[in-house]
Amino acid sequence: MTLKVKTEGDYFGYKTSVTITHNNETLTFATANHVDMDYEVTSTDTGEPGTCIVTFYNISKGHRAKIHKNDHLVLKTGPTTLYGKLTAGSITKISPETNNDGDYSFQITFTEGGDYSKDKKIYSSFNGSKLVKKTVKESNGKTVSYTVKKTKKLNITFAKGTHASQIIRRIMRDTGMKITPLDLKHNKVFKKGYTLSAKPLNAVKALAKECGSKCYVRGDHLVIEDGSKPNPYNEHIYFDRANGLLSEPTLNDNDSGKKTYALEAAEDPRVYAGSAIYVKSEAITGLKRVASVTHSKADADYKMEVTIYG
Repeated sequence: MTLKVKTEGDYFGYKTSVTITHNNETLTFATANHVDMDYEVTSTDTGEPGTCIVTFYNISKGHRAKIHKNDHLVLKTGPTTLYGKLTAGSITKISPETNNDGDYSFQITFTEGGDYSKDKKIYSSFNGSKLVKKTVKESNGKTVSYTVKKTKKLNITFAKGTHASQIIRRIMRDTGMKITPLDLKHNKVFKKGYTLSAKPLNAVKALAKECGSKCYVRGDHLVIEDGSKPNPYNEHIYFDRANGLLSEPTLNDNDSGKKTYALEAAEDPRVYAGSAIYVKSEAITGLKRVASVTHSKADADYKMEVTIYG
């Protein structure tokens, strides 16, 4: 089968838009409407959701007042022919406005895909109760014992013989967590049962690791992949010095045991951690997996800093 690697599209005519939803109200900012904004978005295959920042310039006080912590944010960007959603998540911080010689700006920080580490919904509906014996000493010196019903937060337990996939799908159902694809190298059977005591994201990552797979965030959702496919997301993205590659890849110095290269490329919203990109350069050529990528817009400069496995 012939590998299709030629990028469909050209890297010019960039635009960006940010849509923020608060309750039932939606607010959209777009460079096409002369709104000045910059961004920095990270994506990594380490399993931790990327922290992302959008900086707005000279936005009206009325619009700023409509933006709140925990609002849902969608960021779209790219050149004319490749424009699309880069990422989405929940706002975690809104910085105070600053004034730089009459140029007003403020920053919004959001977590890629949502802040799964603080999602406690998976526990909230599993509170149980038990009878607790209490003993008190009355004023006359007599000891009296009685029982009361006490509410207790219970961990979710799974029966003997439960598969890891069943536990992960239960977490998905109870938290609303999106995981696609969900590919486990080995669907481990817990012969003695399983007790879910970790936070949801930590539990999913631990289960994926026990099954020989990797769990990380891509854009607005989680993925679990088993590493068996060189191009698991069926992408056809090509970079060379005439097509989006801004610098020759350079070998990174690290002690992780895996050879990685760093490169700069024109901004492309299709590139995430885990993406397969074909790089043709003097230093390295071939289909390479992305370990991490930082997308950024600063003034009119759109680019990516990409780390690929060698």
